[in-house]
Amino acid sequence: MITCAICAGHPPRFACRTCGSEEFLTGTHCGRCRLQARLDELIGPKGSAPIELTRLRVYLANAPMDPRSVVRWLRRPHVTETLRGMATGALPVDHSSLDQLQQRPATRYFRRLLIEAQVLPNIHVLQHELTLHVAAVAATLERPTGNKLRRFYRWDVLPKLHRRYRDRDRDLSNEAFIGQRGKLAAVVRFLTWMDARGLAVSDLDQRTLDHYIARVKTREPVEHFVRWATKTRLTGDLATNVRAARNTMSNVTKEELWRDIDLLLNGEDVELEVRVAGLFMLLYAQILGRAVSMTRDRVDATGAQVTVRFGVTPVVLDDRVGDIVRRHLSAAPRRGYAAGESSWLFEGLSPGAHMTAAYIRLRLTELGIRPRVSRETRMNLLSMRMPSAVVADVIGIGNHTADRRKSKAGGIWSNYPAVRR
Repeated sequence: MITCAICAGHPPRFACRTCGSEEFLTGTHCGRCRLQARLDELIGPKGSAPIELTRLRVYLANAPMDPRSVVRWLRRPHVTETLRGMATGALPVDHSSLDQLQQRPATRYFRRLLIEAQVLPNIHVLQHELTLHVAAVAATLERPTGNKLRRFYRWDVLPKLHRRYRDRDRDLSNEAFIGQRGKLAAVVRFLTWMDARGLAVSDLDQRTLDHYIARVKTREPVEHFVRWATKTRLTGDLATNVRAARNTMSNVTKEELWRDIDLLLNGEDVELEVRVAGLFMLLYAQILGRAVSMTRDRVDATGAQVTVRFGVTPVVLDDRVGDIVRRHLSAAPRRGYAAGESSWLFEGLSPGAHMTAAYIRLRLTELGIRPRVSRETRMNLLSMRMPSAVVADVIGIGNHTADRRKSKAGGIWSNYPAVRR
């Protein structure tokens, strides 16, 4: 057993020259004193910094991690220059200062940390970053073409994102952010192709459109843009292909489904968050993207049984599943710089953000579990055995979706007369 000299009753041979601590030593000073010195250098001594940056000082000082890691992060050029500029008044203490940086994961982390520390107001970070991305790409195009891209994003893409996410007060998921960037990139390639041939959107005819569509793999985003351009009278009436229905997804057998469930129930070497999210999917047909965005107030573990609200009516978990959920709730947080408690059930490494569905999906795939196919199988089994109104109420899907699912799965209660009492 290792203990410090003071606790052992001996005078310390190696201690911080400022506070006398033997923890997190780096040379002559401890990590916490070095952190305070670094903050003094960047934002000024206590009492002289703007009130917003004073909140950052408190936030980082209370971070439950090695302060030397915080010091290393503060030495990164984009962090140093931005915080120093805010402290001196050269940069405003708002999101526009971070908008000037290259928009990459490190900048996204910086922005989320400042939001969590109450330095900057809360915004939907990924949606904001998508808007900045469109503006940056449009600036590289010919002016008329760039204006068309901005209009398409402002009046078609953005309202749909607002309806889907902002009405629920949620930011874009990481998967949706990547998907939207990919779709916009396909539209930009189409507009660039037209610019190279001296064609404006108003010059587009059916033959030119068919010529381009026949030679690219990513067609749907381009056809979506053309339908919008036709609707807004930027071009003439053009015919586009109707989006083909998705192929019916294959299912796994009941034996395979229960094998996967047993694997997560008994897999003590698997991370708790992966086990819990995976069991939510395999037992209660939850989409991984929705599962990882659940908040802790949807779980009640105060009584003898654990209940979870996926929809309206709470679901009582099996005792074995409930025990795993209790262990997950009591586990140490994964976050780094963040202080305090998080409201997310599956907390991510980035401040204020939940875990990504991609990480859970990857870990489940490594275990031999096929998330999408397994979830489809469970959804079909529930739809065949339960009234559609009950499925919608408990699982958290729409009544119309539950009815269509029951009809597709061959259920016998296609017109359930009333919600259960």
